Amino acid sequence: MELGLFQQQNLSLVMTAELRQAITILQYPSYELNQFLQEQALENPLIELSEPTLLLNNKKKALQNQGSQDWEDIGHRQPARATMHETLLVQATSLGVPDALEPILQYLILNIDDAGYLDVTEEEVKTRFLMNDEQWTTCLHYLHLLEPAGIGARTLRECLLLQLKALHMEGDLSYRIVDGYLEWLGDRKLKQIATALQTTAADVEAAADFIVTLHPRPGHEFTEKEDLAYVYPDLSVIEEAGVFKLAINEPFTPRVQLHKQYEHLLHNKNNKASSYLQEQYQKYVWLQKSLEQRKNTLVMIAKDIIRQQQDFLRKGPEALVPMTLKDVANRIGMHESTVSRAVKNKWIQTPRGVIALKSFFTTKISTHDGESASSKSAKLAIKKLIQTEDKAKPMSDQSIAETLYSVEGLKLSRRTVAKYREEMKIGSSAKRRRYA
Repeated sequence: MELGLFQQQNLSLVMTAELRQAITILQYPSYELNQFLQEQALENPLIELSEPTLLLNNKKKALQNQGSQDWEDIGHRQPARATMHETLLVQATSLGVPDALEPILQYLILNIDDAGYLDVTEEEVKTRFLMNDEQWTTCLHYLHLLEPAGIGARTLRECLLLQLKALHMEGDLSYRIVDGYLEWLGDRKLKQIATALQTTAADVEAAADFIVTLHPRPGHEFTEKEDLAYVYPDLSVIEEAGVFKLAINEPFTPRVQLHKQYEHLLHNKNNKASSYLQEQYQKYVWLQKSLEQRKNTLVMIAKDIIRQQQDFLRKGPEALVPMTLKDVANRIGMHESTVSRAVKNKWIQTPRGVIALKSFFTTKISTHDGESASSKSAKLAIKKLIQTEDKAKPMSDQSIAETLYSVEGLKLSRRTVAKYREEMKIGSSAKRRRYA
C-alpha cells in the first residue's frame, strides 16, 4: 500500500433543500399545508397569501348575518368547555364535605385520569395527609357521590358496582355477577355463572346484556362532548350523467402569489437588498413548483383510483377492487414511495362519503375462479355471515372460511378469518353464543 492523491468518479443522489421541500409538501394534508404556507409567508416577504375562498365566503355570510353588529362580535366563540376536573371540583362544593377533608377530596379529584379512574393509591394518600382508615373511607364515599356514576373508581369492578348502586340495583343478578364473577363474564362462561348463582344461563345472559350498557370509562363522557375535528378533503368526485369527474378542492387552500409591493424591487439591480430579494424569489419559485407538483401528483393518482373503482363508487364497499401502491405507481409511471407519500393523510369526497385515499389500497385475496378480491370486501363478507348465523350455534372460524369459499369463492385460511374478525372487534364463537 502507498499513500497518494487519486481521482475517482462516482454517482450519488443528493437531497437538495428544494427536493426535500417538494417531498414534504407532497405529504401535507390540506390543514397542515395551510400552516406551512403561513410560515413561509412570514419568512419570505415576496410571498403573499390570498385567503381560502371557502373561509372568505363564510366571513361574507357572517357579515351579512350580523348586520350592524360591531366587528368585535363577529366570529365570537363560545367560552371554553369546563374540564372534567373543574366540573368535579364544582360538584364537590355542594356535598357538605367537612373542612378538614376538603383538601384531601380535591387532591383525589385532581388525581382522576382521563378514563375516570383514581390514579393514586390508598397508601400514597394516607402518607401525604397523615390520615386514618376512617378518614380515607369517608373521603372515598364523597368521591363516589360525584357524577357520572362510577367516576373515581379504582377498578373496573368498583366502577360498574357504583353505577349499579346509583340505579338501586344492589342484590340484583347483574350486581351479583359483577361483584363475584366479572372475569367469568369476560370469558362468556355463562353456564358456569348460572350454576354458581343457581339460576339459568338465559337469565345470566339477560343480565350480561344489561351490564354491557354500563360505562366502563366514565371519564370519557367529558371528552366525548368536546368539539369534533373536521376533515378537509383535498379532492372531490362527482357524478354527472353517469360519469365520475374529479375536482381539486382549492377553496380550502390559500393561493400563493408574488407580493406586488416588492415586485418592482426585483428588477432594480442597484438596490442594496437585490441579492437577498433574488434569493427569496428563487424560494418563491420553488414553492410554486412544489405546490403544482403536489397538485398534479394527486390528480394522477386520484384519476387512476376512479378508473379502477367505478363499481365501488356506484355500489359501495362490497365492490371495492383490490389495489396496491405498486399497481398504481406502475400505471401512472411514478415510484411507489411517491404514491405512498401522496396518499398519506389525504381525503377524497365521494358519493360514498369522505374517504381516506389510503383506504383504497387493500390486500388482494384469491378466488376459486382466478380473480381477486379486497380484504375489505372479505371483512364485510365475514361480518354478514356472523350477523346471520344461528346465535345458539355460532360459526367457528374454520366453518366461516369454508362457507366463504363455497358461497363467495374467497380463499381464506382459518387464521386469516380470525385475524379479520379480531380487527373488526368481533368475538370468537364461544363469546358470540346466545342462550335465549
